[in-house]
Amino acid sequence: MKLSTKKVAGELATILAEYLKKGWVDTPASKQAITPETNMVSNLQMDSFQVMEFMLEVEDHYDVAIDLESLSNIQTILDLAGVVIAAHSE
Repeated sequence: MKLSTKKVAGELATILAEYLKKGWVDTPASKQAITPETNMVSNLQMDSFQVMEFMLEVEDHYDVAIDLESLSNIQTILDLAGVVIAAHSE
């Protein structure tokens, strides 16, 4: 199955919005619209635990494993989409 960056970024934005609705992130920044350009740390003020927990949801959803080296390069939803696509291709 061929994944497009735009489609995956949109799906990830939806997954992240649902994650945030679960109450794990309760800050004014977490109530903003989530786009592919959204930075999970600076825009949403997610801490490392929350980012890791969200990554587990992403891995489950796409049935991929995201290595820690790739994780260190992820800031935006679009960055994450690229990593998911690369992991899915392996």
